[in-house]
Amino acid sequence: MLFKKYILKSVGEMFFPFFFVLFFISSIILVLNIAVLTNGVKLSLGDLSRLYYYGIPANTFFVIALTFYSACVLGLSKLSYDSEMLVFFSLGYSPRDIIRVLLPLCILVSFVLLMFSLVMTPAHKSAYRAFINYKTSEIDVNLKPGDFGQKIGEWLVYVDSQIGKNEYGGLVLYADSSTQASENFIIAKRGVIVNENGVIELRLSDGEAFFYDKDLLQKAEFKEMVVRNFLQDSNFEAQDLIKYWEGAWQGDGKTLKRLSQSICTSFLPLVSIFFMLFFGIKNPRFHKNYAYFYVLGSGAAYLILMYFLSMKLPFLSLFFPLLWLLLGYFLYVKYVKRFY
Repeated sequence: MLFKKYILKSVGEMFFPFFFVLFFISSIILVLNIAVLTNGVKLSLGDLSRLYYYGIPANTFFVIALTFYSACVLGLSKLSYDSEMLVFFSLGYSPRDIIRVLLPLCILVSFVLLMFSLVMTPAHKSAYRAFINYKTSEIDVNLKPGDFGQKIGEWLVYVDSQIGKNEYGGLVLYADSSTQASENFIIAKRGVIVNENGVIELRLSDGEAFFYDKDLLQKAEFKEMVVRNFLQDSNFEAQDLIKYWEGAWQGDGKTLKRLSQSICTSFLPLVSIFFMLFFGIKNPRFHKNYAYFYVLGSGAAYLILMYFLSMKLPFLSLFFPLLWLLLGYFLYVKYVKRFY
């Protein structure tokens, strides 16, 4: 029991500092992404906190996986280079006893990661989209005169001035071919943004519209024009979770790649248990402490190989964690088990 507490304490001392630092950095990136994606929609501090909450599962997914793996390697390495690991082995403990301590924890962490990636992340992404649609439907649109990159639906919008509430002067609207079938460019002297039963309307006055499709360019002058943006309803239910992933088995390449990456990353703590001992158990008399390099190199190797396999061979990449586990076991038997 004392041996188990000692191992877990060493791992915990490494895990929590790394986790909070990486979580803080990823949180800053998340907030910046929210600011970019919600440009043109007014958000209060409470709204921002809610969107941040929706982004937590995807935000902490990789942080937990990498931090736990790193903490196990560095925790065992610290015990080795403090000569405490040799004391354990002298008292009759073996690497197999360390596996018995870490294996339940690895299973638990991998299970939590699976819940994050396969259940919570899709649900929270749906909730994120629904909340953005809700805020947009409130017509609390925040177009700032002179700012570029502002969006309403699929349209990039630029305004020269604000005349009144939701009324603007000198509008320029643009939608490229990546979002619509053709490139559309609209100029209007005045415009009013109106909500009609969940449909955002831009009512434009006195302007010109240009429509370009392949080799055909059309121009139209208008006295009044209405540009509509239909809001999507995104109520995520339990059965929607199955529909979200079933595309992976129905030929949807993007969903299969996403599923493969989620599963492979979730199993990183579990299938790397032998690597933890291979990199963490060293004799300080014969080995130098390169634990940080081992962590960075092996973690990067796993994620890079997993990514390229999921992009090229998404179905076969589901078996990559098993290959990683077998490779780790081979190294463990050859360089750890036979000596300790």
